[in-house]
Amino acid sequence: MKKRAKSDEKIKILELRKKGYGYKSIAGILKVNRDTVRNICKNNNLTGYGKPTKEAKIEIKQCQYCGKDINTEERKGRKAKFCSDKCRRTWWSENCKKKDKRESSWYSFKCQKCGKEFKAYGNKNRKFCSIKCASEYRFGSATQNE
Repeated sequence: MKKRAKSDEKIKILELRKKGYGYKSIAGILKVNRDTVRNICKNNNLTGYGKPTKEAKIEIKQCQYCGKDINTEERKGRKAKFCSDKCRRTWWSENCKKKDKRESSWYSFKCQKCGKEFKAYGNKNRKFCSIKCASEYRFGSATQNE
């Protein structure tokens, strides 16, 4: 059995459609099925293509960490998942295992300073196993300066 849209949901759908939003945009904003939006619009003679407007590109998203709304109106490029850098860093520190690391992106090296074998992800040009080794190689160790 199909779910019927609530009357306040229908009103929001019709308002957005009159503003020029497409079926998919309305469905994304209101978190309803695209076919539901299309059927409501057809029943109210609001068929055809929505007129694209700058306002139609506004998408309401919530931060993956804190749940606050994210304003995507002025953003360019990649879609935002977080409301701030603080939320992004906190989420990734708590969910570091969720990062999809491909096996082909791991590289094996031998440190130029200490000779220790190490692996690094995503950087095939590493030379040192740590910042300490890199600094000592470049500037000399602290014991040599005496």
